Amino acid sequence: MKLRTIALLTTLLGLSLSPLSAQDTKPSVPAAPSAEKADKKGKGAREDWDKLTEAEKAEKLKERKAKMEARLKDLKAKKAAGTLTDKETQQLERLEKQAARGDRPPGERPAGGKRAKKGESKDN
Repeated sequence: MKLRTIALLTTLLGLSLSPLSAQDTKPSVPAAPSAEKADKKGKGAREDWDKLTEAEKAEKLKERKAKMEARLKDLKAKKAAGTLTDKETQQLERLEKQAARGDRPPGERPAGGKRAKKGESKDN
């Protein structure tokens, strides 16, 4: 009986230690996002935007607007055909709101800055 117990414990110990070899282990912490992704969104993208000249900014805005209008046209065509998914319906609504905001003259646009949270006013 003792021999069986020792053999069983030795086997269990061997199985529990096997993942400790360098080849078998997987990193427990996910790898950090690549530098390219960090540059496309967040602070890196803002810094890149600030480095552009006014002409380059205007050109980029034109490109973004053209891309948005093309996507909007595509989604409206899908809606007319009846092949719009739920996700695309939400995207269509967002793009229509953005397009409507872009048509207002600059004087009618709300001032920049963060909106007050519900129940709070800017006076506080």
